[in-house]
Amino acid sequence: MARRKQVPEVARPGRRTRLIELGKDLLIGVLACSAVLLAAQTSLVTGLRGWITEPTQAGEPVIRQPEEAVMPYLAAVRSEWGVYGAIYDKEAVDRTVTSLRPILGEGLNTAGAVEEITERRWRALLESPGVYCAFQGSPPLEVLSAWLGGGGDLSGNAEALLLAWDGSAVWLCWRDESGYRAAQTQVAYEGRLQTAVRKYSPNGVAFAYEMEKSDEAYGTLDPYVTVSVTPFRPAVYSTEIPDFVENGESLGMLLSALGFQSSGNSAYEMPEGLHISEGTDRLRVRRDGTVVFHAGEESRYPVPSEGERPTCSEAALAAWELLNRAASQWRGDGTFVLTRTEAEGEGWVLTFSYRLGGIPVLTGEDGWAARFAVAGGEIRDFTLKLRTYTDTGSAAALPRERLAAAAMNALGNTDGRLVLCYSDTGAESLKAGWVVQAEN
Repeated sequence: MARRKQVPEVARPGRRTRLIELGKDLLIGVLACSAVLLAAQTSLVTGLRGWITEPTQAGEPVIRQPEEAVMPYLAAVRSEWGVYGAIYDKEAVDRTVTSLRPILGEGLNTAGAVEEITERRWRALLESPGVYCAFQGSPPLEVLSAWLGGGGDLSGNAEALLLAWDGSAVWLCWRDESGYRAAQTQVAYEGRLQTAVRKYSPNGVAFAYEMEKSDEAYGTLDPYVTVSVTPFRPAVYSTEIPDFVENGESLGMLLSALGFQSSGNSAYEMPEGLHISEGTDRLRVRRDGTVVFHAGEESRYPVPSEGERPTCSEAALAAWELLNRAASQWRGDGTFVLTRTEAEGEGWVLTFSYRLGGIPVLTGEDGWAARFAVAGGEIRDFTLKLRTYTDTGSAAALPRERLAAAAMNALGNTDGRLVLCYSDTGAESLKAGWVVQAEN
């Protein structure tokens, strides 16, 4: 029988083991004996409309901007001299994409009729002068266009974006789970795209599918990731689950961030945590750091819109702001990335994931960190998996791509592609490693 509970008291949260839907075999244990111990790195961003201010421990505001939510984890620039690439490196990727944002925006804004293309055509354009970005998940083109400062009307989602010259015209291309698409743009090559890509000197990277031509072991990798001559340098992070059930101060900060009254609400202790009601709105706070909201008759989280109903960009911005406000005290070194949006009825379902130092994070059974449902001009439901990730200042042993690929082949596991990520399975220490991601 549920009992009414007043302000909770402090205790350590319990932890549960979580499986990862996307990762099937964590190969670090098999490969660590051949790996090299490396040091770590992280960093920075800028731009788009709207912002979130949150207090730091020193009391100074930190501005979170929505551009961060659609920043790729890989950027590559090809000129007639070769390829420059940055991958899993937040500072290098952000710097590259920020400098190329105007020309990418021009490509999105001037794209014409969309046509399906073959993978062969995609690769031919990938091997032509241009700019390539790969995203964590598949953010919507509408949001990418808004972030790049334009008003393009392209629809759909993009796992990767390519702006390239085929010898006669500059094409905007993108890849999604169903194939490849392209649209001719009005971007000029000479004096525009050519000038932009020539600013980047080749740094010895190559795409995995290109490496596969001389060494079939690379065929185990995602074909469109870049392979560098220098090893990755992933940091080790500590992980802590916020205690909202027993820690009254943490619960009060969470309720305040979500716009709930810190007093006057009904809080009931349930086996999995707390059930809180305010008016007809319902909030569940679980012991594993999960926060679940269901809207009642109130309109607690309206989505500002210039039309009759929110656009995908408007819904994404509202969800982004609420997510950062709710997680501001506990996120630590993690950032949130918009990984998926889906139309549902008259609204949207939006999914966000964590990223650490430029490397994707898989959290819990589904891999995502937060999910929002927008309908009727407001956020009606959401689920948050709140974590505090802290850079420990140390690094983990990590095998190179070819060694990881060879080990995967030796295990006979060919039902997927190797990707690098952090897998949050409940351990207190979080290390980057190679996992097998199921193909679509």
